[in-house]
Amino acid sequence: MGELRLERHLHGVHVVLMCEDDAEEQGEWVLEVLGRLPPGGLIPGRTLRFGWSSLRLDPRGDSLVVTEPDFDGDPLKDWRDDITVTLRVQGRMLETTQTVGVDPVFPRYSDTLAALPGWAESPRVALARVRAPEGTDSGWLVLPPGTPGDTPFDTLPVHALLRRRAALLSALALPSGWVAEFDGDTLLGYGRPD
Repeated sequence: MGELRLERHLHGVHVVLMCEDDAEEQGEWVLEVLGRLPPGGLIPGRTLRFGWSSLRLDPRGDSLVVTEPDFDGDPLKDWRDDITVTLRVQGRMLETTQTVGVDPVFPRYSDTLAALPGWAESPRVALARVRAPEGTDSGWLVLPPGTPGDTPFDTLPVHALLRRRAALLSALALPSGWVAEFDGDTLLGYGRPD
């Protein structure tokens, strides 16, 4: 896979977007969305919510470069030019919600989820969106097999899954009341228990 550099002139502004070639279609879509902003909407330094992530328009010479949080570093304060991670995760989340036939309810990458200790080591886990998102709480709970008992939950930011168990991110746009089960990186199934 190689890195692509997509360029457009939108409302008199030269916009540059970089992503891996397998995310080209999604990158083109981002440029279309940016082109639909009203004239004057392409402001240097502007940050736009993009589903689970954010995109920022960073000025570079006579251009604006579309950037994403630096998920390999500190995504809460650093940005990078290649937006492939944002596009890939967004695509997987949308694929899951479209398969199920529900509107996505995206968590923010900085939102938190609760997890029972042992989830990261267990090949099999269940994710349950036990409540609607509120504030910085995504409403998601990650459970390894077994009875939770009185074990306290750990909390971690959604973006931490990128380093620990990236496949789980694909289910996180399901609305409250939904459960998804994974074995390793494989989504075994999902449902909404009554």
